[in-house]
Amino acid sequence: MSRLSAGDRLTRMLELVPWVMSQGGAELSEVAHRFDYPEQELREDLVRVLFVVGLYPFTPDELIFVMGLDEDDNGGWVAISNADYFSRPLRLTPGQALGLIGAGKALLSDADPDGPLSRGLAKLAAGLGVSVGEDLAVSLGDSSDEWVEPLLAAAADRRRVKIRYFSFGRGQESDRVIHPYRVFSEMSNWYVQGHCQQAGGVRIFRIDRIRSLEVLEAVFTPPVETGMPSAFQPRQADPRVVLRLTPTASWVMERYPTEDLVYLDNGVVEATLPVSEIGRLERLLLQLGPQAELRHADPPVAVDQARLAAQRILARYEKTAATS
Repeated sequence: MSRLSAGDRLTRMLELVPWVMSQGGAELSEVAHRFDYPEQELREDLVRVLFVVGLYPFTPDELIFVMGLDEDDNGGWVAISNADYFSRPLRLTPGQALGLIGAGKALLSDADPDGPLSRGLAKLAAGLGVSVGEDLAVSLGDSSDEWVEPLLAAAADRRRVKIRYFSFGRGQESDRVIHPYRVFSEMSNWYVQGHCQQAGGVRIFRIDRIRSLEVLEAVFTPPVETGMPSAFQPRQADPRVVLRLTPTASWVMERYPTEDLVYLDNGVVEATLPVSEIGRLERLLLQLGPQAELRHADPPVAVDQARLAAQRILARYEKTAATS
């Protein structure tokens, strides 16, 4: 029997993923028979292809997780997780649809005006009752790239820089004057390391969160040695937490700095993490849900921090719903 075409394999994969998830797993031979998928090809696609499929930014927590198989097994049980977006048809909210139209319109200047992109945007706009050509104005905003060159020049000339910076952990903007020591890239993001006059010490700033930048006339004297920069540098005074992670949450150890790992039975791990911003920890706990348990927390972090965050979100939602 000849191998399936790429199109046939894609069609079958889109059908079998939600079915396997709804069953909580299935024998590989049953999946192959049900979806008319040659077993060896199915194994290859599950292990080599589906395992690296996911959502942007394609970090481990955003990739589909295939369990129970390896390339050399015969038969076996297969389970699939972290692919909930396959469990129901995709429906865009009006805001998501407008964002998609905006992103598409930004490309129209280089695209065929009668091509598939233009036709697709027109259909989407018609469903929203807007006109791509007249009703939608697109502002692409400031690219973080525009700050990289001025920061590199300021670091070379030892010039102080005034920035307006959005702190993701605090959820607010503030004006700062920094002495840029070094500009570097890590995990596909650009950062600047430097002394922050407001904080009174060396800090790391993510460049795409800089809202405005002004190079000042004042100069600074750099330290003799600043050390190798890193996007996250925990302080000694930062609280520490211990998370008990299930095997499906093992990506946390790759994406977040950990200071200690204790391996328990059945692939469960207890990881000790420094916490620089409680808000960042709350977002992680809410994202993990039952895949993580907060076993220990130094003050001011509470052991039930995830529950407290969920209550605040619910209260804000109910307040918004009541006034809308």
